[in-house]
Amino acid sequence: MDCCRIAGRTVLAAMALVASCDKSTAPTSIAPVASMTVSPASASLSAGQTVQLTATPRDSQGNPLSGRVITWSTSDATAATVSGSGLVTAVAVGGATITATSEGKSAGAVITVTAPSGGGGTPDPTLLPIATTSQAPLTTAYDALNVPAIAAGGSYLDPTTGVKVYKITSATFPTSSPNWGHDYAEGGDEVSLPYNGTTRAVLVHGGAYWLVDFTPGVGVGNGRQLTGTFAPVQDQAFAFSTNPATPWYAYVSNGTSVRRIDIRTMTEAPGNGWPVIDESVAVWLQQSENDGLFAWMRGASGPTVVGYEPGTGTLKTYTNAGIDEPRIGRAGRYIGLTMASPAEALFLWDWQADSIVLKTTGDPGIPFIHVASLRDRWYGVDWNLSQPYQYVVFDPVARTQLHIGGPTNSGDEYGNGNWIQHPADPDDQWALFSHFEGLAPAGSGWLAPGGMVYVTANGQRRLLGHPYTTITEATDYALASFVRQSSDGRYVMFTSDMNGSGRTDVFLVEVPTR
Repeated sequence: MDCCRIAGRTVLAAMALVASCDKSTAPTSIAPVASMTVSPASASLSAGQTVQLTATPRDSQGNPLSGRVITWSTSDATAATVSGSGLVTAVAVGGATITATSEGKSAGAVITVTAPSGGGGTPDPTLLPIATTSQAPLTTAYDALNVPAIAAGGSYLDPTTGVKVYKITSATFPTSSPNWGHDYAEGGDEVSLPYNGTTRAVLVHGGAYWLVDFTPGVGVGNGRQLTGTFAPVQDQAFAFSTNPATPWYAYVSNGTSVRRIDIRTMTEAPGNGWPVIDESVAVWLQQSENDGLFAWMRGASGPTVVGYEPGTGTLKTYTNAGIDEPRIGRAGRYIGLTMASPAEALFLWDWQADSIVLKTTGDPGIPFIHVASLRDRWYGVDWNLSQPYQYVVFDPVARTQLHIGGPTNSGDEYGNGNWIQHPADPDDQWALFSHFEGLAPAGSGWLAPGGMVYVTANGQRRLLGHPYTTITEATDYALASFVRQSSDGRYVMFTSDMNGSGRTDVFLVEVPTR
């Protein structure tokens, strides 16, 4: 019956009927969203992993509400992204807050993205945070880790990037020493390829030179001193093999010859062009991919550079009183000579043609020094510009030198290109640059100041972490951080005094893999 037809009813009855009509047709009120909750409230993921978040709108009494529109957002899409349904994908090492919003009320979940484990895959610096000018060393967080107390074989996570950093030496391992370090930032490999399962050898020095075995997830051990004919004549006189087929070989210049040794048995491994005798004080020992072409300099100050191809036994030399140091191209054929005169010029030696095919002017132009040696590329820093400088690339094939943008992460820095790569575009090779004069450079505008920064000629800039060393050239140049990669790119070594702890040790960073 139509509620509004009340004829023939008493007034009271009619009023009751109207009230009943009003109740039945009045709309039901909808409770507003008073708060939001997100579950889980936090999660730690390796780059590439996912987690499903659930958002719940609630009324003023805390009761869950259904049927509400929820939107999702991320505070940093370079670290983690989120879909419209709340599925979070970890992108790169770092952190992000994932926020769910409904009717103006929000709640968030804290997502921490760590580096994938080093068990397998291909090293991929894009899993690291993009380098910015605000990533200064986090000394308070670092000190809280108490790194000096970590035993050899132990590890910590870099405070900024979350990568795992292994401590390789200590005050008592591989023997008693107040300081452990390694040689320089470029040259021959000082971290071997895996030669026994996942075990690698690492070259360290602390009064004498030692080899130390490192096994990820297990620790360190088997320290053995290089003595007799296997003792390097000085720094930059040792190199592990870059050939995956022979990861147990290493090469050492002992002051009278250059010899190949088997690190499994610590015995000489002659043959295939080895040893090379009558080579006194052969330094700056380094080689191209698969141990194809070796280069060294006779004497710490030259003036003769040697290029040696063991497969054919071919040895060629170039002599110039102005030579400072050699830099081999990892593809072979080309050896870049940093000149002391003209200062910091490049003399490009085409070893195959046995001729100098390019000479640059050096200062005050682009300096060829402290460069990273890649396949048919060298990356460097042009500190003859105004601070904070630009990175540069030298191309021995095109015979060009070009600026590739800035800012750099330091002016007092060294490049390393020991990681041998084969991208479709040679300008996509990664070099690693590091500061060596204390925690961070003076001044402003530096990229991840004081950090270890991956760089490509095509514009990539990624932060691996910070070495947290206060050592300067005036303190002890031989114990500077000198960041250096393994030839497979899986590990990066550096020296650190652990934010002024009073001693230095050698560390290995585990590079994220995909």
